[in-house]
Amino acid sequence: MMKRSKRILVRLAIALIVISIWTVGFLLRKQPNATETPAPPTSEAISETSQVKEQSQTKEPDSSQQQIPNEQKPESMEISEEATHIENAVEAPQASNSFDLEVEAYELSESFSIILSDGMPSDMLLDRNYTTKYTFRRESSIELIADEDIHSLYIIWDLPPGQWHISSEEGLTYGQDGFIHEYIKLSNPQSKLTMLLPESSATICDVYAFSEGTPPHWVQSWLPPLNEADMLVLPTHADDEHLFFVGVLPYYAGQRGYRVQVAYMTHHWTEPPRPHELLNGLWTVGIRNYPVISSFNDLYADSLQQAQSLYGFDSIVDFHVELLRRFKPRVVVGHDLNGEYGHGAHMLNAHTLRAAAELAADANYHEGSYSLYGAWDTPKLYLHLYADNSIIMDWDVPLEAFGGATARDMAIAGYDCHLSQHRWSFSVPRTNESLSGHMFGLVKTTVGPDLTGGDMFENIG
Repeated sequence: MMKRSKRILVRLAIALIVISIWTVGFLLRKQPNATETPAPPTSEAISETSQVKEQSQTKEPDSSQQQIPNEQKPESMEISEEATHIENAVEAPQASNSFDLEVEAYELSESFSIILSDGMPSDMLLDRNYTTKYTFRRESSIELIADEDIHSLYIIWDLPPGQWHISSEEGLTYGQDGFIHEYIKLSNPQSKLTMLLPESSATICDVYAFSEGTPPHWVQSWLPPLNEADMLVLPTHADDEHLFFVGVLPYYAGQRGYRVQVAYMTHHWTEPPRPHELLNGLWTVGIRNYPVISSFNDLYADSLQQAQSLYGFDSIVDFHVELLRRFKPRVVVGHDLNGEYGHGAHMLNAHTLRAAAELAADANYHEGSYSLYGAWDTPKLYLHLYADNSIIMDWDVPLEAFGGATARDMAIAGYDCHLSQHRWSFSVPRTNESLSGHMFGLVKTTVGPDLTGGDMFENIG
């Protein structure tokens, strides 16, 4: 009797082991292909990368950059396959963009196919490479087919697409926010969907489909720009926010959870893939509200006077006044009055911002933006490297929100998303370097001077 009982127990144990092995195998088959969706780097890996990539000389740009206007820079460049993946963003906090479901969705890669209405091959929309793209004719459609229900989509557009629809999502319109990285959670999941593209032509780089659940961290589910912001950060170009403001975004948005809005003085729509790099970098450092991108072209100027002749001083002042009134920030962060390394557009951005901070409070100035948003008297305005009333920010403290990586580590990770710009001799500076993004001066205040230092929100209630 005892032997028989032992035999039964042994058989039960073997059966349990077989079931466990089959379950693990099934779950593994459901996970995204590791070559397509790499796991996010750990905070230790980010720290090691930041040390390896530092250069001994980061204070001056490549001389060729000062001579060649941005719009004339060569478009051809070698970018590694890894660099062009959307998944190059590292994991960041999700506090401002939470989801109800706790289970992470998996990508429907092996069972997912695309049929274009014009009969052309769809390979470019499935290659996970935003440097390849397909331009559709007016009022085209795309059929999306999977072996199971598609619960969400992630569309990488080349340019803001305009309004478009999904046939099974009656009454819903997409694309109206102008996001070029657009995540869509479907209200009516199906295994076969039809995307009805805008009436005008549209260009798509990639299409991703997912199962039910929370999207993977590398999927950028952007929120619209803020209605009101705690902090407004005003870079001139994509990547300036990492190179010159260093830890401002990861520290105040990612770690401390302030409502941070980013607004760029220039756009890069004619410089692919820079718009994608811009979004990847912001997502990496914890920004979740879509940036404001102006209609001003990216033009190089080697002096303030040249920049004024290219853009017009008053035009940029008006742009800043509208931003200040619209977002009503308590703290504003801008460029160096001397343009960091002498870039005239940086100078213009800083000088016009200083003027705008005073004019935005004047109800008689720029009636158009006043009628929309009212006046706004900015409590605190900081400019990079401004000597008077200066504070030194410590960007080398480990941040819990980023798994122990520092704000400077995250700035390096953000700049690493800007692969097309790595041909120039820039890197994120250290504290003691001349272009250090650790020093900021209080140019304007309605709440008194900084006495303690080390925090841009000092004296802000």
